[in-house]
Amino acid sequence: MAKEKWSPSRKEIEGILDIENKREIFLVGHVIIERMLEKILEEKFDIPLQVSDEAIFMWSQKMLILEKSGKVQGRLLSNLRAINRIRRGYAHYLNPDEGVIQDRIKSLGYLGHVPKHGLGGLEKYRACVIATFDELVKLL
Repeated sequence: MAKEKWSPSRKEIEGILDIENKREIFLVGHVIIERMLEKILEEKFDIPLQVSDEAIFMWSQKMLILEKSGKVQGRLLSNLRAINRIRRGYAHYLNPDEGVIQDRIKSLGYLGHVPKHGLGGLEKYRACVIATFDELVKLL
């Protein structure tokens, strides 16, 4: 019998994202968001878990389905792309260009409540991953 896939909750991800290691937070943030994309594909498109678990069913394919269906657009789509690019920088390079990473973090949108004081770096990334998660939950 297949093991049930993790289904993150808002409270859980707030704790999980309380990380100060850059590489780790960017990889963990990406996993959280990718799991939500998979959950939307399962629930809204009847794509079985076994398909989304296949290594050849990549982030870009999941995004293509959600984007072309009209489910994901605007600032949410921009955040998803930025989160993936940030993760890719850390997953594929030992020493990613920090200037590029910071620019991608700056491009992330809060998608709702904007803090009174602008956040930067990991704090902004954390807040925007949570906001992106919240928007994806609304699609379920």
